[in-house]
Amino acid sequence: MRRIPTPRSLRRPGRWLTRTAAVAVLIAATGALSSAAPAAVEESRRVPGAAPRAEPGIPPACSAFHIPGELQQLGCAFVVGYANVNKLNGAVLLGVPDPGLVSVVIVANRSFCVPSTISLPLCVIRGGVRHTLTEYKFMLEPNGITPDMAEGEFPPAAQTLLTFGFMPVSAKMHLRELGPISGTAETTQANGRHTLISTTLSGKVTIQLTDVKVNGVPMNTGVCHTLDPEEDNLHLSGSGDNSTIPPAGYTVARGGPLIGTTDIPPFTDCVGDDGEDLTPLFTASVSGPGNYTKMIQGNLCSPDISGANGCPPQIPVPER
Repeated sequence: MRRIPTPRSLRRPGRWLTRTAAVAVLIAATGALSSAAPAAVEESRRVPGAAPRAEPGIPPACSAFHIPGELQQLGCAFVVGYANVNKLNGAVLLGVPDPGLVSVVIVANRSFCVPSTISLPLCVIRGGVRHTLTEYKFMLEPNGITPDMAEGEFPPAAQTLLTFGFMPVSAKMHLRELGPISGTAETTQANGRHTLISTTLSGKVTIQLTDVKVNGVPMNTGVCHTLDPEEDNLHLSGSGDNSTIPPAGYTVARGGPLIGTTDIPPFTDCVGDDGEDLTPLFTASVSGPGNYTKMIQGNLCSPDISGANGCPPQIPVPER
């Protein structure tokens, strides 16, 4: 698979949300409020023959992620995408045929006006700019399609890439979160009609490789996986514009493209049949920083909110 060109690539304390406030934030995000290059460099292209589709019902784990008394549940969304492996000069397709499923909760929310001399209720009316910061947590859940999945796991991605530019190596890549992904959305509203949303996500992920084949020949690699990263190694961002008809870009509720990078940590526990340590080989050929990643999130399905907003969730189409 062709490697995708790599482009250049707020978290503040706030008060806890009530159920009513959570609904208000969700409504605002929908209306007023996983390789690909950005549109300025290369037009996004969809996987040939693919089309958005909806599962027959709401996934059983749609609202599974709860921390009682601390987080406000919103719902779930399907996720697909591409991730570059820079050293192999290729990209891995994630979420096809089985998409990932994320459960989304709100942590906190606060609003303020610029300038601060204008009261919040009169902010936009009097020419100020109203900013709203909303903090989220995203947790991978069993998608209801792939067997034997656990919380924090993305469905295995089978891929064949050329190691050292000539040797075809195929494997299943198992992506796992080390805890929920943190997200912050900043909504900027001005002039009563202009609303922009900027969202950033970051977290720690690890990779395990199974079913490795070299030139079609199975190769035992033991329990080959990356080390746990000391710092966040997945960074994504998206932007939305609700001043257009229809609204464009990414919001947590509406979904859309999230673009960023993934750092692949060194590998460990890669052991062959004869006890040979294969760890240096995998680290040298796969591990490294700044692997361009483009994930597409589908619409948020909120079964706990009156009217089952956006349910069932749509499975989005990966975009290069």
